[in-house]
Amino acid sequence: MGGVDPYLMSIFRKKMANPVCAHKVYKVLRSCSYHTFKTQEGAYRVVDQLAACCCVRLSPETREYAARWLMNCCVDPANPYHRRSMWKLVYG
Repeated sequence: MGGVDPYLMSIFRKKMANPVCAHKVYKVLRSCSYHTFKTQEGAYRVVDQLAACCCVRLSPETREYAARWLMNCCVDPANPYHRRSMWKLVYG
């Protein structure tokens, strides 16, 4: 499994510049747990919710790639260190 899709990440960064979108994304991520990210159903749900928050349509292949990446990245949203690492990934 490679890294994050650069095209999708660039769209996500642009959308996160909008405070309304950012608030919705934070709300989705705060509702997640480590186990949510590790299950297929949970990862797909999170990807779908983030796409809806950002008003982005994902192709089935992009959705699959994003969900697989999320399942393999071993992030715990409750862990402050992991949250910092993820935001560094988003904001560069």
